[in-house]
Amino acid sequence: MLQLFVPTTKVQKDRKVMRDTDKRVAKYSRRGLVVNFIVAVLCLTIGDFFREHQNLSITLITGLLLVTLLRAYFLFRFDTLYGRAPARWRNQYFFASFLGAAWWSFILVSLTWLNGMREETMIIWLYTVVFYSSVANVFAPYRRFLTSYLFIGQVPAAVTAILLGHVEGYFYGSIMLVFYSMLSHQARVTSNTYWERLEANHALQERAKGLEFEQQSSRAAIDLKNEFLVNLGQEFRASLNDILGTLSLVDDDQLSERHRELLLLASNAAERQLDLVNNVVDFSKITTKSLVLEEAPFNPRRLLEKLVQDFALEAHQQGVELNYLFDRELPYRVNGDATRLGQIFSTLMTYAVKQSGMGQIFIEAVFRPDQDENGELQVVISDASRSGKEASGQDFESEESTRGIGLSICKGLAECMGGSVHLVDNRESGKRIVINVHLEVIAHQTQSTSQEQKLRGKRVMLVDIPEVVALSLVDQLADWGVKATRVNGHDPALEQLEEAFDNDRPQDLVLIYNKLNSFSALSLSRDIAAHKKFSGLGQIIAMSLLQRDSQEAKSHLEAYPQVSCIEKPIMHRKLYETLCHRLLNQGPHELATDDEDDGTAVLAGHRVLLVEDHRVSQMVVSGMLKKLGCQVHVASNGKEALTVLRNEKFDLVLMDCDMPELDGLSATEQIRADEGDNGGRHLPVVAMTSYVSDEDKARCKAAGMDDHISKPLRYEALQNQLETWLGKGR
Repeated sequence: MLQLFVPTTKVQKDRKVMRDTDKRVAKYSRRGLVVNFIVAVLCLTIGDFFREHQNLSITLITGLLLVTLLRAYFLFRFDTLYGRAPARWRNQYFFASFLGAAWWSFILVSLTWLNGMREETMIIWLYTVVFYSSVANVFAPYRRFLTSYLFIGQVPAAVTAILLGHVEGYFYGSIMLVFYSMLSHQARVTSNTYWERLEANHALQERAKGLEFEQQSSRAAIDLKNEFLVNLGQEFRASLNDILGTLSLVDDDQLSERHRELLLLASNAAERQLDLVNNVVDFSKITTKSLVLEEAPFNPRRLLEKLVQDFALEAHQQGVELNYLFDRELPYRVNGDATRLGQIFSTLMTYAVKQSGMGQIFIEAVFRPDQDENGELQVVISDASRSGKEASGQDFESEESTRGIGLSICKGLAECMGGSVHLVDNRESGKRIVINVHLEVIAHQTQSTSQEQKLRGKRVMLVDIPEVVALSLVDQLADWGVKATRVNGHDPALEQLEEAFDNDRPQDLVLIYNKLNSFSALSLSRDIAAHKKFSGLGQIIAMSLLQRDSQEAKSHLEAYPQVSCIEKPIMHRKLYETLCHRLLNQGPHELATDDEDDGTAVLAGHRVLLVEDHRVSQMVVSGMLKKLGCQVHVASNGKEALTVLRNEKFDLVLMDCDMPELDGLSATEQIRADEGDNGGRHLPVVAMTSYVSDEDKARCKAAGMDDHISKPLRYEALQNQLETWLGKGR
C-alpha cells in the first residue's frame, strides 16, 4: 500500500506524539463533515440545477452521503480503531478522504460544466475556498497527503471553469489555481514548523528527563551521604556519652590543681569532639535544606550573658580582654531556637578568640523591633572599643573556604532563622562579626523596684573601668539607686577617696577593674586597706578566673576580708548580689529578684527508673542521678523495665530507645497501655537517644514519651530535665 506518511525523525516515531497529532486531525475533521454535506445538498436542490438535472443531483447527493458515512466511520470510532493499528487507521482515513475530495470535486465539476458560474455554483465555490483554507491547517502535519488532497479537490474544478471558454470561467479558474498554489506553499511551511516545534519540545523533555534523573541520582547520593553522617554521628555520640559522663562524675574537690587542669582539658576536648559531630550533621541538614528549627521561649539577655561568661576563661587564657554591652531594651522573652543561636555565637566567638587575632573583644547586642511583635536581634563581636556603626560590608564567603565548615554552618543557621552573618574587616571599624537573627517577641523587659530600694543612696567608686563598660555600669548602678563616681589610676583613686572622706561624703564601696597580665588592682586594694581613714572600706576587685585562682589573689582575699572578687566580664546580676553582700550584709539566699525564674528544684528522694543496656552508660547515668540526690533502679531492657514497673512505683523513667529484646519505644507504648487499662497515674518517660532528627523525636512522642534528652548526657541537661518533670508543683 502506498505510504503517504513515512516517519523519519524520533518525534514522528513517538506513538504518543503521533496519537495526539492524529487525534487533532480527527477532531477538526468531524466538525466539517456534516457542514460539507448540508452545503452540498442545499446547492444541488435549490435552484435551476435540480429542476434541470434532477437525477444527477440525487446521484451526487447519494454518493456524497456514502463517502461521508465512510469517513465518519473512521472519525467517530477513532479511539477503537486507532489503538489496534495507528498506521493502518491513518492510511485508511487518507484513502477515505481522497474519495471524499474526489466526489466533492465531481460535484464542483458537474455544477460548473452544466450550470455555469451561476448563483449555486458561486456559493459552493466560495464554500470550497473557505473549507480548504481550514483543512490546510488541520492536515498540515502530513504535507504529501495534504498536497494531493488539495489537488484532487480544487484543480479539476479550476480546469473545468477555464474550459467553459468565457471570461468568468477564465477568471475564477485562474483564481482557484493560484489559491491551490498558495495553500500548497502554506502546507509545506506549516508542516515544517509543526514538526520543528515538536522536535524542540521533545528535545526539551528529554533534557528535562535527563536532568531529573541526574537530580534523583544526586539526591540519592546526598541521602546516602547524610545517612552515613547521621549513623557515624550516633556512634560518636554513644562513645562521647561514656567519656563526658565519666568525667562529670569525677569529684574535683579531691584533686590537685594540676589534676583539675587536666580534667578540664579532657572535658573541653570531649566537648569539642561533640561539637564537631553536631556541626557535621548540621552542615548536612543545611545543604539539603532539611534543618528544622525549634521554637521555644527564652530570655535573650540571660542567654547572651551565659554565653559570654562561658567564653570568658577561654578568652583570658588567650590573653584577650572580653567586655560586653547589651541594649537595655532587649525583650524579656522571645520565641526562637536558643540552642541554634548559642551555636552560632559560640562558633563565631571561638573564631574571634583563636583565629581572628583580636587583642580585645567587645560584644554588643541590640534589638530592633518591627511594626508587629517581632524584631531582629543583632549581636556584634568586634575588636573595637565600641561598635557605633550599622553593620555593612562583605559577606564572609571568602573566609568560609579557609576556616572549615564552622562559618558555613553559622551562615546557614542564621539564614534559617531569617537573618545573616557577616565578617567585616577595615581600618576604620576594625574586625567585626555581625550576627542578625529574626525573633518573635513574647514579653518586653520589666523593671524591678525592689532592687532599687535596697541600694538607694549608696556611693560606689569605679576605678580603671574601661570606657564602654563604665557607661553601661553607671546606668545600671543608677537604676539600683547607687551613685557612681569614675576615676582612672592608682593615685587619683586614693586622692578622691580621701577628698570624699574629708567632705563627709565618703564612698561606701570601691570597685577596681584589674587588667590582664597584671595585678595592679591588688596594689591599690592594699593601699586602700592600709589607709587609716578608710581601712574598713568595702572593696570589689573584678579580675579573670585565672587571676582569681592564682596564689597571689587567694592570699590577698584571705588577708583582707573586706575585699570580694567578681569575675570579668562583670555580669550585672552577679554584681548586684556582691553589692548587697558588701553593703547590706545579705547572703545569697536573700538575693532572689522579682524576675528570677530559674531556681533549682529539690530532687532529693525521687525514685528514677533507668532503662539502659550499656554497662558504662548505666554506671555514668546512675552516678549523675545519685549526685543529684535521686534513688536509682537500673533495668537492662524494656522487658525488664515493665516487670519492675508492675511491682514498684517510680517518679520518672529514663528510657534508652535502642535496646535488645524490647526497645524503648515498644516498652513505652506498653507502659501507656497499662496505664489506660488500670486507670493509673501518668508516669513521665524521658527518652535517652543519640538519634536527634525531627523524625526520631516525632517517633518518641508518638510512642507516648513525654520528652527526650540527647546523648551524650550532660549533667546540667539531665538536671534541667529532672527539674522539669519532678520539680515543684508536679
